[in-house]
Amino acid sequence: MKKLLSLCLGILIVVGTFSSCAKPSSNQGSSDNKSLNKSQIEIIQATNPEKLPQVARDRKDTLVVGTTAPNGTFNPIYSSSVYDSWVVSLIFDGLISNDAEGNPIPNVAEKWDISQDGKTYTFYIKKGIKFHDGKELTAEDVAFTFTAMCDPNYDGPRTDAVMYLEGYEEYNKDKENKVKEVKGIKVLDPYTIQFTLKEAQAPAIWNFGYGIMPKHYYGFEKGNIKKLKDLFLKPMGSGAYTLKNYKPGAEVVFEKNPNYWKGEPKIKNIVMKVTNANTVVQELTSGNVDIDGVGKPEMVEMIKQAGFFNIYSYPANSYSYIGLNLRDERFSDKRVRQALMYGFDRKGFINAYYKGNGQVCNAPISPVSWAYTDEINQYEYNPELANKLLDEAGWVKKEDGFRYKDGKKFTIHWMTYTGSKFVESLVAILKDNWGKLGIEVIPELMEFGTLVEKVYNKREFEMYNMAWSLSIDPDPSGIFSKAQDVPGGNNSVGWVNEESEKLMKQGLTEFNQDKRKEIYKQWLKLANDELPYLFLAYTKDNVAVSCRVNGVNPSPYVDWTYDIHKVELVDVK
Repeated sequence: MKKLLSLCLGILIVVGTFSSCAKPSSNQGSSDNKSLNKSQIEIIQATNPEKLPQVARDRKDTLVVGTTAPNGTFNPIYSSSVYDSWVVSLIFDGLISNDAEGNPIPNVAEKWDISQDGKTYTFYIKKGIKFHDGKELTAEDVAFTFTAMCDPNYDGPRTDAVMYLEGYEEYNKDKENKVKEVKGIKVLDPYTIQFTLKEAQAPAIWNFGYGIMPKHYYGFEKGNIKKLKDLFLKPMGSGAYTLKNYKPGAEVVFEKNPNYWKGEPKIKNIVMKVTNANTVVQELTSGNVDIDGVGKPEMVEMIKQAGFFNIYSYPANSYSYIGLNLRDERFSDKRVRQALMYGFDRKGFINAYYKGNGQVCNAPISPVSWAYTDEINQYEYNPELANKLLDEAGWVKKEDGFRYKDGKKFTIHWMTYTGSKFVESLVAILKDNWGKLGIEVIPELMEFGTLVEKVYNKREFEMYNMAWSLSIDPDPSGIFSKAQDVPGGNNSVGWVNEESEKLMKQGLTEFNQDKRKEIYKQWLKLANDELPYLFLAYTKDNVAVSCRVNGVNPSPYVDWTYDIHKVELVDVK
């Protein structure tokens, strides 16, 4: 799902582990996706399956998938990284899903109707779907899930899925518990639910992809959302797997749901095992891990030489970036942000690190999207212009080689995460490039979960780096809207721009895709000039899948959890 593939809604794909992102973003998506070019997906077939290690052959009933450590936020309306979203997608099902081309398809809902004015969505739920405790999923559970996102005390990143519903403001701003329900959420009967928007929106169908929570298990009184949070590590949904064990920083273990409504899963157990750039190749080639991402070309070559992996390579629907706290007066000056871009040899870094597996990013939409354009400023490396902009911004270079303003030295404390070759390489080049401009860079390394907490929840940072794994629809409001500039929201950097708000709203309410593309082209030019982020790279995802695994076919819009009940382990001769 777009919302689940969302931004990440994660650490960097570039660390070498499978698809990462800071947080999942909004779940909006086009109902007629025209962007995915299947010819861009390359599959390198296993050449020597017989070399599959015995340890993998003996693991008859367990699939092991490499992952960056999840944060433990195992809830569909709170999951804050791609890895948590993988957990969620195994345990929960939403009303809709998407196909490999990025088009919405039925899931818990067998079908849906959209009113002629485009404001009302009516979903017809399949009968007989059971939660893990055997109780049936009904429209009441759907209403509960979406009403929870409207709660006055809800502090997760999914507000964009409900904020345009009729009655959202009245319910959300009501602190005295006088408003008992959201006007735009109506249960018509046990298997029919209706959502009504204040105004029609092109990508609204994607707002309904989040996993459905059982009301009888998660239910809480309005305002007491802590009860829901207390169950983060005890998730229950209607999905193909149940959570069996969680060891923070080590693994997440799942057991199949034999009564899964789509059919009993073929694999008994799944283990998400924590790997990193230093361990991923060894874990794969030794047979201890069946599926993982491999970032750099030399890593791909080592996996290829192992002979028993199919390798899927395709442009990632993501980008990496550096975030600056724009509430800081140093970074609120656009000239400083532009100077940092011009003063960073991004192309040199990307060519050296990725060796053809990445390209420079200059705007926050992936080349796989129909809304992508490269008709924007490329910010070629230009230290002379960078120095000029810093001079204009009042940062004066002194005899010690550093810049000062109002007696303060230009020093940037950069929060980043451990266990990443990408970070190690980036630290060296930034200290060098920006040091030549007269800026001191002080890296502060920490666990990824700690970084997410500081950046998104506490917003206590000067600079950080992450990546977004993007939604299918290019609507950027799930990251950059003013509504997301709150603790727990995706707009961690605090970029609020009147023209941006106007263009994002136009993009949401325009149904002609060609016209939407023109709107987003204007927005991309604005973002490219304003630089809410310092954009880094677009990369390819390279996903290694053991030849003993059938049914996993990752692509820009599909990850390994897709149709997981159909995936099977086979004997390799």
